Amino acid sequence: MRKLITLALSLTVAFTAIAQEQQNLSAALKQAKKENKLIFVDCYFTGCIPCKQMDDNVFPNAVVKAEMEKNFVFLKVDIFKDKLGDTLKVQHILNGFPTFLTLNSEGKLISSTAGYKDPGHLMTMFKEAKLKAGQKMYLDGYTAQYEAKNYPDFYVEFCKTHKGLTLDKLAEYTATVKDFKAPNALLPYLVARAADDKAAAVILNDYKGFAQLYGEEVLQPVIDFALTKALNASLKNNLDESTFTRFLSDKKNNFPEQSWKICLQTLGSRYFLALKKDTVGYLNFAIKNPVLYQYHFNALYSSALSRNGLTPEVQKLFCQWADAIVTEDCGLEFIKTAAQIHKRAKDEVGYNRFMKMALAYAGRYKMPTSGLDLNTGAR
Repeated sequence: MRKLITLALSLTVAFTAIAQEQQNLSAALKQAKKENKLIFVDCYFTGCIPCKQMDDNVFPNAVVKAEMEKNFVFLKVDIFKDKLGDTLKVQHILNGFPTFLTLNSEGKLISSTAGYKDPGHLMTMFKEAKLKAGQKMYLDGYTAQYEAKNYPDFYVEFCKTHKGLTLDKLAEYTATVKDFKAPNALLPYLVARAADDKAAAVILNDYKGFAQLYGEEVLQPVIDFALTKALNASLKNNLDESTFTRFLSDKKNNFPEQSWKICLQTLGSRYFLALKKDTVGYLNFAIKNPVLYQYHFNALYSSALSRNGLTPEVQKLFCQWADAIVTEDCGLEFIKTAAQIHKRAKDEVGYNRFMKMALAYAGRYKMPTSGLDLNTGAR
């Protein structure tokens, strides 16, 4: 055990040293060009728990470390302490921490994603970034070089202070926008995670085009805001499910199939959980429209567990939902949650199936396997 701890500390120290050498973006760009690599930027802040979990458990991982050393220049930026942080907060959308940016050697943004990623998630992200870079698929809504004049003053101020960005202010800005697809045009909405009615209509009517410019993950909160606002207006005088169904039918064609399923997670949650207080209705809806997006699945199960809401019917539906969305590639925490759901339901076959899946996932990415035991869950 002492040897393992020593090894982990050594890897962390070594990895931190590599990061500290690359505090300068210009130097990182030069190195990436010279070595034919991409740049991976870890945007974090001191005191951020998932940021520390990445430092402790993910970046030192042998599979992750080998991939990064081979194909990426690592740049680690404390958003609130490092000078580069002020630039990145304006140039890119940092609505969650950690935020991971992947750039090419010219500074063009390839991908942006936020939140804790286990080694498997990170390796998938690396693979997708390399593929997009090879196909020259960049998020051209963001400019590769930072110039303050290219950003509205109120937006820059909000990025620094998180004050002053209201829907009225966004509406004023919308009135000045001549081309919503011009570089940086959508940044005020993206950082606010909201939009006035005119801008929301423009964005909803061309979801695919704006997603290609800014990335689906960064765009999604604005989409959720706009759709939820429209849903509330549609249901103002009638919570009947047929009204909800008609609303979905009206909006569905604006989105690719998988993207629409992500929207359905938000809309279903709003209708069934927030308005109708109907967990069973939501679970049946989620099973019919299966998608695993962020940590909604885990959070809803934890919530039901904490408030003693796991009736036999609800428990059965959670098992069906897990079966529909949890796969061998979706991440260790999701797989472990699916196993625990089946364990609580006294379904030994289901428990062991997900535990085998968890063991395989952990083995593939050289992750710890402690606690991943078979044949102990449903007896």
